[in-house]
Amino acid sequence: MKKMMSGLAFALTILSTDLTYSQFITLNTIDTLQIYQNYINTLNPNDISTLDNSVNKYRQLFEKSSAFEKDSAFIIFWRYYVTVADSLGAKYVQNEKYNSFINIKHFDEASSKNEKLKQTLLEKNKNLNEKDFNILKSINHYGYKFDSIEGLILLSITDSKFILNNFTGLISASLKQYITKVIEEIDSAENSDYASPITLKELVSRTLWWENFINNNPNFFLIDDCIATYNSYLYALMIGTGRLQAFDSNNQKLNDNFRKIYERIMTHYKGTKAAEVISKYYNILKKNNFIINREASKFAEQFISE
Repeated sequence: MKKMMSGLAFALTILSTDLTYSQFITLNTIDTLQIYQNYINTLNPNDISTLDNSVNKYRQLFEKSSAFEKDSAFIIFWRYYVTVADSLGAKYVQNEKYNSFINIKHFDEASSKNEKLKQTLLEKNKNLNEKDFNILKSINHYGYKFDSIEGLILLSITDSKFILNNFTGLISASLKQYITKVIEEIDSAENSDYASPITLKELVSRTLWWENFINNNPNFFLIDDCIATYNSYLYALMIGTGRLQAFDSNNQKLNDNFRKIYERIMTHYKGTKAAEVISKYYNILKKNNFIINREASKFAEQFISE
């Protein structure tokens, strides 16, 4: 079964480096975008402060540009933003003391809770020093957190505050809505060792959110990626996820929680594509006493993105 994407893998897939300029850039914008890309290429992704440089350069080049060009340029920034997380994660993985910082968020904010947390961490790990806490503060300031996937330390994107603080009023409302949702889902990525398993209710909520976004933004320049994300959630609703199995392992029969959620979708969300798809799937299963068979599997597999 296909696993749901998460963490930086999800981020890279959503705004893939495989996207070519010709997919979303007109000829008269290429030169400026190439200038920005060339500038980004000179930055050191192991230096987190270069994110400020990349934002300043964006403003210098695109503050008076068209909305389309601003959005296109943001994709270049986003790729670098992900690259910085990846590079710093590879750097910090070499030091086990940063295990102490896993899943800590908002440490950059002035709060008495942070001071108490700092003292607790120092009591548990005598190797930590003020420099380490400054690193944590900086990581959180730029919207990252220390994370762990299968025991491997990395940096993951945890909130959109840095991006929204710097790009609100520059990128389009649809891109702002999109990137905020992407970051929210990255932060709750299921393959993180510290993430709570996604619930059926949340799975339905995400599926319907993406359907609504697609319907409201049919000309969004990353619409294909949105559709792929939406389809991956439809597939997860039909088959389950790594931690949320739709079918009992013993008899391969649809478990009651999934059956009830299908019936709820069909009843309460009539008129949506999700309700249409789940209704067809439900009826296929019903013919076989809700035991998964080749017909049901084949129906679900059409929603697997290549």
